[in-house]
Amino acid sequence: MEVQNQVIGIVYALCAGMLFFWAVPSFVLRRWERVRSSKQGGERDFLGEESGLEAGLAEASTPREEISTAVVPPALPRGKVPVHGFGLVDVLGVSLFFGFYALPWAAGTADPPEKTLTEMDRLNEGLLAMLLLQGFQIFLVVVLLFRRMNVVQAFGLCWRRRWWQVAFAPVVVFGMLAFTSVLQVTGFNDWLAGFVEGDGRQEAVKLLAESKDPWTLVLMAAVACIGAPLCEEVVFRGYLYAAVKRFANIPLAVIFTGLFFGAVHGNLLGLLPLAVLGVILALAYEYTGSLWAPIAIHFCFNAVTTTFQIYFNLNPELREELEKNAGFIPLW
Repeated sequence: MEVQNQVIGIVYALCAGMLFFWAVPSFVLRRWERVRSSKQGGERDFLGEESGLEAGLAEASTPREEISTAVVPPALPRGKVPVHGFGLVDVLGVSLFFGFYALPWAAGTADPPEKTLTEMDRLNEGLLAMLLLQGFQIFLVVVLLFRRMNVVQAFGLCWRRRWWQVAFAPVVVFGMLAFTSVLQVTGFNDWLAGFVEGDGRQEAVKLLAESKDPWTLVLMAAVACIGAPLCEEVVFRGYLYAAVKRFANIPLAVIFTGLFFGAVHGNLLGLLPLAVLGVILALAYEYTGSLWAPIAIHFCFNAVTTTFQIYFNLNPELREELEKNAGFIPLW
């Protein structure tokens, strides 16, 4: 697992560098330049104020062509995801979520847990706690934003206007499944599997593939198909993407959230496909302006992979033949 931890650690470090050494400093610098220019403009207005007669003579002596070309052009459009209301205070919010995901991973690599997810005592209670934790993250995002903006409007959640924007979700999911199949057929996954212990599957995938408790399967499906799409899209796309976009620009925000999304799952075999999926989810949000689009894609993706795992669980004869290929399909 040493190589897996090293690679994921590098991705975390890259995300931290993009955030704290690029996005945030560039935002602070722009704010400082704006404040300085506004102060200088105010001084010029105060010190260089012209009388009405002088101003009229100056305007009369200026050719009309010069006046028309002197108009300041409008700002370039910045996509459909609004960033109004995000500011320096969100440096703390983004840092909070970054630490929320990165620090437990770092602690786990320094002191690996004695039991895996499939070996946990009182597993069903743990899955219920996971659902509550996902709900708490959504609540935290709302608390961070509700005084500054209308969260429903900012996230484009008005369903009557946005329903059509989820229609392309199955197409995206089919493309992602084709991409993961290519990684398997070309031997990329087999090559990566040589750097990790065991079969390289995520613990959640193992749980779905091996558990015989119906309540465990139901709770795990709820975590994967309901909790994860809602929670992770609100946090990663709704909050982190919009905040980093406000700090820097669209490309940096897309790359940052994609890499971060891939890293938080802590699995070397799933790192590349999940990072690609994270990029697609951010682009879907930016293209539609509605969080329903990435939520729908995320739901369909997890629903398909969860259905596969449960089906193989209930049909062990197929599982033996396809376990390796199916196991490499990332859950979320």
